[in-house]
Amino acid sequence: MIKKLGNIAEIQFGSYDKPKEEGSVKYLHAGHFDKLFKPTKFEKSFVELDDKNDKFLLQPNDVILAGKGHRTFAWAYNVSFGQATPSSLFYIIRTNSSEVLGAYLAQYLNTEKVQYKLKLIGAGATITSIPKKELAQLSIVLPSIEEQKKIIDFIELLDEDLKLTQDLLNKRTALKKGLVNRLINNQIKMKT
Repeated sequence: MIKKLGNIAEIQFGSYDKPKEEGSVKYLHAGHFDKLFKPTKFEKSFVELDDKNDKFLLQPNDVILAGKGHRTFAWAYNVSFGQATPSSLFYIIRTNSSEVLGAYLAQYLNTEKVQYKLKLIGAGATITSIPKKELAQLSIVLPSIEEQKKIIDFIELLDEDLKLTQDLLNKRTALKKGLVNRLINNQIKMKT
């Protein structure tokens, strides 16, 4: 089944706040996300929750999409991350959980085909800016919720495999550096 994003979700911009080093709620910027679109680089960027910004607080099944800037990507919020609100760089996509899983939608929005469409939609300016009206018209392929879960489970296995491979590569790189240093400094002798 194919549906327009605006028919399966509410779309709004994130909040415009001045972050502080301490606070009760994480305030997300694009720089907090790594190459795999995970918020692994989160640093001291917080806001206090009040009447003006509580509507921006992320909820289960929400997706954020970077709608402005040089890097367009989506991330599915998970409550294990803690309370968070995205900056105004992001769209908050509040999905209808009976039709689409946030994790599936984020992966769908991060596919090459959709990323290409989003870049076309946001083109025309020096910095990409995706209009809300056009984002709402984006077609989304929606398999059953059960199939979406299977797809997400498989992608999570691939992500774990990538993480383990990267960890192994980092350890081998450190081992090589250590061995090269010891060889160069004559701490290890090569047999002839």
